[in-house]
Amino acid sequence: MKNKDFREIQVSSSLLVVIFLGVLALGVFIFLLGVSVGKKQVRIATPTQVVTQQIAEPVKEPPVKPTVSETESAKTELSAGGGQSHPATVAAASKPPVQEPAVKPAAEKAKVVPKKAPAGGSGLYYVQIAAFAEKAQAQALADKYIKQGYASFVAGPRPTDTKSWYRVRLGGFSSRDRAVALLNKLNLEAKKKTDFRIVRD
Repeated sequence: MKNKDFREIQVSSSLLVVIFLGVLALGVFIFLLGVSVGKKQVRIATPTQVVTQQIAEPVKEPPVKPTVSETESAKTELSAGGGQSHPATVAAASKPPVQEPAVKPAAEKAKVVPKKAPAGGSGLYYVQIAAFAEKAQAQALADKYIKQGYASFVAGPRPTDTKSWYRVRLGGFSSRDRAVALLNKLNLEAKKKTDFRIVRD
């Protein structure tokens, strides 16, 4: 047998670095190409959203009740026609007219009787909202709160006052907690902390 000749390939370190960088760049290119293809596939596979429009349902009108004049005319038709008529017409004519309950206006329901100023020393708790030197101004503010549904009144000057003050007060509660609840409600409606205070008569 003949001995085969073997050739040794020698690669320098600089050439080895170039080969490594080339292989790395090729791998990065293939990776980025795969990512872009994958994004396109996702866009194609995403189903389109169908926008549906809701159609409003027709409003059903309530059945119309026959009035008194219609029932009377149906009765006269029965008597004139010899009693031969449709059974539904006979039943409608024989039913007595339905009287609907009288609805009171909203103004009467919301009507609040103004509260009289209680005598001193009652021991009740009130929310005092203002004090005026003139009674007309105090009464105007009290009337405003009465229209809003609050029990409001004007308390006259005290004997100990150096100047006549007319105080506008709300409520008249046996417990302080209820007066505090009213004060919190007034602050909430005003959207700020008012200078109203709780007093006891």
